[in-house]
Amino acid sequence: MFKKFFFILIFLTLSAPNASAETGYRYWGYFQATSGASSWTAAMTGPSVEVKDGDVEGWTFTASGADIPAISPMMDPNFAELCGETSEVSGKVRVGLVVDFGAGEIAPVGETPREFFSDCVIVPEGSVGLDVLEAVLDIRVADSGLICGIAGYPAQECGAEIDMALLAAPVTDAAPVTQEGPQSSATNSPALLALAVIALLVGLVAVRRRKKS
Repeated sequence: MFKKFFFILIFLTLSAPNASAETGYRYWGYFQATSGASSWTAAMTGPSVEVKDGDVEGWTFTASGADIPAISPMMDPNFAELCGETSEVSGKVRVGLVVDFGAGEIAPVGETPREFFSDCVIVPEGSVGLDVLEAVLDIRVADSGLICGIAGYPAQECGAEIDMALLAAPVTDAAPVTQEGPQSSATNSPALLALAVIALLVGLVAVRRRKKS
């Protein structure tokens, strides 16, 4: 399975310069910041890596194409700001969580992005990134295991191909997000279409790893 993913990645990386600059994908991008980090790193392993006390997890509904880079969450990872007032708990870890529902111009037709969400999440030691997200927000997963929606957004689609001209459209106001129990460039421009597909595969890899464990 991983050989197949690698082949797809190489193919798209080589073909990206010839891809249409007018099309791209919108999807949930996943970012990480290990303890002490002050900037986001686009995750390439999926939310299946064990989190440590002091880490910050980031998700953003974004879009990218051959000439337009994906965007990381609008809030920089700041563990002190997110968890500074949360005491340590024996046997558990504190993880900052940031969920950016993206700009209105890339929202699916008839939908409005929810309000930006951030919180300090406490999970048992040994938890992975997906556990942090699921601890506070609902997620929607495709039959393949791909993470398609967070907190009901988007409502139905999953990794849709879009016209990147949408990025020039007016921005829509954000809608509230309810909690269970809530600009910096993420990558360089080369092979951005490949990155979009990687991000789409991230959820699939993570969920399948969890099922095998």
